[in-house]
Amino acid sequence: MKIKIIILMFNLLLINVVAQTLPIKITGSVEDICMNPTISPNGEFVAFTKAGYQGIWIYKFSDNSINQITDEIASGFAMQWSPDSKFILSRPAYYDGPIRYNAVKIYNAETAEAIQLTDYRTKMPSLPRWSNYNENVFIVTNNQIESFITGLTATTEQKQNTEQVLVYLTSDDRIGVKDLISNTMKIFEPIPGKKCMNISVSPDNQRIAFEIYGGNLYSMKIDGTELIDLGKGYRAKWMSDSQHLIYMITEDDGHQFTSSDIYIIKFDGTEKRNITNTNDKIELSPSASFMNNKIVFEVFHEGSIYFMNLD
Repeated sequence: MKIKIIILMFNLLLINVVAQTLPIKITGSVEDICMNPTISPNGEFVAFTKAGYQGIWIYKFSDNSINQITDEIASGFAMQWSPDSKFILSRPAYYDGPIRYNAVKIYNAETAEAIQLTDYRTKMPSLPRWSNYNENVFIVTNNQIESFITGLTATTEQKQNTEQVLVYLTSDDRIGVKDLISNTMKIFEPIPGKKCMNISVSPDNQRIAFEIYGGNLYSMKIDGTELIDLGKGYRAKWMSDSQHLIYMITEDDGHQFTSSDIYIIKFDGTEKRNITNTNDKIELSPSASFMNNKIVFEVFHEGSIYFMNLD
């Protein structure tokens, strides 16, 4: 009898653990496609966009509310949360006939108030990124770093915990690292003759993850040493421990995705695991919060966004 009770309790515990780690749908459908989810560092919000990367919406976990903060073209392409989870940095666009213009803007995630940092330009190849916690934003134009004052303020402690280093892609797709304290710059070409893309910097600013065009996913130290081939992988993002990456491995037929799953791997290539592992869903674009083990991703064909708590 005791053995039966123990087995029953174990099964109930197992069911509970599995239930906690199952993906839960946030929003989206084939009629209302939602995509490119980006979870806030504190894990309380998810920014996402819709078909064509037009507009930005904010989902709030505490009350399941969804609010739109802008409807601008391309604003949802490479949006980035501020470290304090209060603002979204973006590069919206508009068209004058065939000519595209871009600007750098910051959106208040609660009020939708916008701060425009640049004029609209015909040439803005790089994506804007935060620096000095939230007090500055930078872009790279013709391999020159342009820095803008945001008007936002950070505490002394917040700025002390922010490394004074800028990491970016150069115009010829190499990796640039600028030390703002010494005002020195280094350019890395990790795989000679190969272009880099989709760079991601660890929260402790010690390592960089990146892809090679037509090649694999890699990690290396910010000084260019300890280059590690992580195998096939796309759109990697660092997790809160600065040790692990969350990314996707996709398959396609040359025209569209045929399969995809979300994986986690340690920076040295160990501890790789498939955390979605489905045959009937194509999971893409993962993003992880820095305050807990919560992740979000989109499901292709469904047009939906999901979140999942990792054990």
